[in-house]
Formats: sequence, structure tokens, C-alpha cells
Amino acid sequence: MVEAHAQLQEATQLVHDILTGRAGFELFEAACDALNVAAVKLRFIQLELAAREEDTANPAADIPTEDDTLPPD
Repeated sequence: MVEAHAQLQEATQLVHDILTGRAGFELFEAACDALNVAAVKLRFIQLELAAREEDTANPAADIPTEDDTLPPD
């Protein structure tokens, strides 16, 4: 989460610098890259949290089921 926040701050600063004229549009690609990295990191965090919620909401999923297959001949 900290890394995603840092990427968002970097992108915000780059866009601010572009809009205020302190930097040219050559930094626009860097700002977009920082936003993309932050988005990917946040998506992974979202997936991890969803998996944790699913595990806690369905504790029976951790209990192995009985094997009801027939043994080989």
C-alpha cells in the first residue's frame, strides 16, 4: 500500500509540474507510468483482500473433504 501511495504522489507531482509550467510534456509519459504502476499495485492489494475475506467468510473451504473414490483394482 505504501508503494502504491508513493507512486500516486509521484504522478501527482509530475502532473502538477507539467500544469504549472515547471516541466514540459516530456514528463507526461513518466506520470502515466507512475499512475499505471500504482493502479497495478492497488489491484493486487484488492485481490489479496478479497481472497482473505473469502477465506474468513467460508471457513469450511479449509476443511478437507472425505475421499469417496474407489481404490484402484
